[in-house]
Amino acid sequence: MKTTIQKLPKSQLEIKFEVSAEELKPFLEKAVLHLGDEVQIEGFRKGKAPKEVIEGKLGKEAIFQHATEDCIRESYVQAIKENNLEPLGQPDIEILKIAPDNPLEFKARIYTIPEINLPDYKGVVSQIKRKEIEVTKEEIDRLKKQKETQEKERLRDELLEKISDKTKIEIPAVLIESEKQRMIEGLKQQVSQMLGMSYDDYLKKINKTEKELMDSFSTEAEKKVKNSLILREIVKKENISVSEAELEKETNEFTKANPNIDRGQIKEYAESVIKNEKTFQLLEALIK
Repeated sequence: MKTTIQKLPKSQLEIKFEVSAEELKPFLEKAVLHLGDEVQIEGFRKGKAPKEVIEGKLGKEAIFQHATEDCIRESYVQAIKENNLEPLGQPDIEILKIAPDNPLEFKARIYTIPEINLPDYKGVVSQIKRKEIEVTKEEIDRLKKQKETQEKERLRDELLEKISDKTKIEIPAVLIESEKQRMIEGLKQQVSQMLGMSYDDYLKKINKTEKELMDSFSTEAEKKVKNSLILREIVKKENISVSEAELEKETNEFTKANPNIDRGQIKEYAESVIKNEKTFQLLEALIK
């Protein structure tokens, strides 16, 4: 199998495949066996009919189609693994050349995690100055903690913003659309739980369609995706890891608060939260 990979704009890749007629033969043989297990042929037990009989019953065209579908699927998976690619979503497959006893040619277009050119993020963060927290005599500890939390959030927003300003990255549209959809789903829950109204009634109240609402989320969604990718890249560069004990503790706490959510999903989320927290702590330690 021959493959050619071409980079396209917006973190897209196009992979061209050429599978020789000889390489396609095993897929044809497997297709006969697989389809033979599913079809009932008079005079034979299911799955026991000879190859020639199955071919005569199903027709070479159906077998060839099944074989090429399997070949395309396996060739795509093999190319992804061999080239260490990280595709986002399903590929867009286009067949270029297909005919019995001839090479099979097709191409797959995919979105991938974009390359991120990080700036000297340690140098950027080290230039940020902390603000002194002033507490009046009338303020109590609770308010002080609230101010500390607000300053922590402001500080993290600022350091991410400064790193982001100096980071070059092409964000795939599919990630932005996915984030916009998550924002819409979150809004639906808030509308129901906090406002006590249906989502449709809410749209009528603000006089917007869902598309208009989603479009208004574009800038914020792009910012969230970019920040997430930046944190992900710093985690990799700094080799930030999570111990089993840390992961188990965080997972248990999230599970108690969200007993109806799949534990596997919670574990994945907990790992992300811990890594991000460690990353922020590493960056905050650089601030004077």
